[in-house]
Order: sequence, then C-alpha cells, then structure tokens
Amino acid sequence: MPSGNPTLDAPVKDMCYNMPVDTKQETQMNRRDFIRMGAVGGVAAAFQGCMTSIDTPQARNADPFGTLAAKPKPEDSLLEQLAAPAPKAKPEFHVFSKMFQPPLCKDYDAIAELMAKAGFDGIEWTVRPKGHVLPENAKTDLPKAVEAARKQGLKSTMIVTGFTDGDAPESETLLKVAADCGVKQYRPGYFFYDVKKETFQQSFARIKAGFASLAKLSERTGVKTVYQNHSSWGPSVFGGLVWDVWEAIRDLDPKWVGLEYDPMHAFFETNLSWSHGLELVADRIGAVCLKDFHYQLSKKNPKDHAKFMCAAGEGIVPWKEVKRLLDMHKVKAPFAVHFEYKFDQKDLLKTVKGELDFFKGIFA
Repeated sequence: MPSGNPTLDAPVKDMCYNMPVDTKQETQMNRRDFIRMGAVGGVAAAFQGCMTSIDTPQARNADPFGTLAAKPKPEDSLLEQLAAPAPKAKPEFHVFSKMFQPPLCKDYDAIAELMAKAGFDGIEWTVRPKGHVLPENAKTDLPKAVEAARKQGLKSTMIVTGFTDGDAPESETLLKVAADCGVKQYRPGYFFYDVKKETFQQSFARIKAGFASLAKLSERTGVKTVYQNHSSWGPSVFGGLVWDVWEAIRDLDPKWVGLEYDPMHAFFETNLSWSHGLELVADRIGAVCLKDFHYQLSKKNPKDHAKFMCAAGEGIVPWKEVKRLLDMHKVKAPFAVHFEYKFDQKDLLKTVKGELDFFKGIFA
C-alpha cells in the first residue's frame, strides 16, 4: 500500500542504487524516513540472502522431499513471500515385499526396479524364515537388499521379522545388523494365546512380558518395535483386537514400542466399532498397513461369510473414514502397501502402480 512518501514507494533497488546525492536534500530527510528506509532495505537484504542460500545445489540435495519453502515468484509481494507457509511433507508409501519373492521378482534388484517405476518411496523387507532375507543370512544379505533399493532411490527403513523374544541373542544380532543398514523400525512375529495350557490371564501376562523384552531390545539397538494388529485365524492369535495390544503395551515407552496399524484387519475383526480402537492407539501408530477385502459366502458353511482379499477399492474398508481419523489424530506415519490377493502377474507394473495410485488418491 503506498505510503505517500515518494522515497519509500520507490523499488528497493532504486533506493539502494539511485539515492539522491544532493547534500542539501539529504539533510532535509527526517529521522523517521531514514529509519523506515533502513528497515525496508534490511528486510529485503535478509530475504534475498535467505533465498540465495536455499537455492544452492547443496540445499536442494539436502532437501530431496521439498520440505523447504519453494522459491517465490517475482510478482509476489515481499510480505506474502515471508508469510507463505512451508509445503506439507508428503506421506511415504513402502511396499511390503512378501508377495514379490522369487520367482515373481528374481532378485533384490528386480523388485527394487519395479517398485521405483511404480512410484513407491521404499521397501519393507521380510527378514524372517521364507522371507526375502533369511535371519541367519542377514549380515550379508540385508545390506544387499538395502543397497538394491538405494540404487533405485528407495528407502529401507522398515523390516518384518518373525521373532518375539527380545532376550534371544539372535534377535539382538539381527536388529543390530538392521540398525547398521539404516532400519528405523521392525515388525516382530505374532504372539499367541495358549488356549490348551493356560488361562487367558496367564497367556496375557506371558505376552505382556514378551512385549517388555522387545521394548528393552529396541532401546538397546535403536530400532523401534511396531506390532501389527492381525485378525484372528483361530482362537489363539494375539492382537486381533486392538484393545488387547493396547493393554499389553500401554505402560511401555512409546519411543520404543508401537503399532503397525492395519485398518483392514481392524475392520474385519470388529466391524463397525473398529474406529474406537484406532482412537485408542493413535499416538502409538508407527506405520499403517494398506490392503482391502470384502465378504463372500463360506465354502464350509453357506450360512456364514468368509474374508476375501481383493484389489484396493474393490472391497469394503472405509478408507475415507480411515484418512479422516488419521488426520484428526495427527498420525504421521509411513504406509506399507500389501498385495495379499490373487493379482494379475502378467503386467506387474500396471498392477503395482494401480494399487499404489488408489491409496495415493486417498492419503497423499
């Protein structure tokens, strides 16, 4: 807005380089005008210096995800540029590697190349029996998997393991290798109720102690434990009910123990009450699993319904409500996309990209 003072209304560069040199005119400038000019020039110089430092190659490489403020357009006013909020960080989408083991993808390089072309940000490697990396070979093979992903610009910050004993030496050995490879969190195996030998209370006490051992392991290695809530395939699986997991970990340090929250399994297990469980554990969510399902008539009992895994968007998981609740509770966690259905293997890139694009349309 014009100030009414021709000197102040001149462009900053004119003020810097076209200052009048008539000493008599200089002496007529009042003290208030001089201070105002100095303030405007100082802000402009500081702003120009900031933008120069941001727009260097080193700064761009240090900020590959675009979290720094974008370079302003010349036509933007100075105050608008200073007040503009920084762009929001984009969510990360990792692929759960389970369904892409040989012979579908012949090696680490093949799966990394496929997922990079599809638009993923990272790979959640299986490091467990029958996984992409066998636990006993983790010291040699996990770095190879991580390097294959890195060459394609993909992260390897999450892995899936099979152990539940935090006191076992092999568990610590595996997580130390993972930490050296840049892994930040891991999913352990599943705990089980022993319905034949223990009461519910006895099983729960044992499982709770198991989580405590995993928390200590995470603290020693620096790799966080995130347990997946998985719908029951029998009466013994622990974690079908999110409330069970919450009760087992609520007293443990959230820095080291959380959930890899699975909306599909939560919805299948408790149907319309699934959202209450999400609200309960929201501040513990370290990652979110993405996959879809619908019901179909059971082959064993035509009066019953069974779970049928399907492509994203073809099922009944209320994804928009999932996003609303995650946003409401300010959950900022990477997504792990699963492909646990019979998908088209003839055009893998089309299949993989289609699944990813659906979830990006919901959450990105």
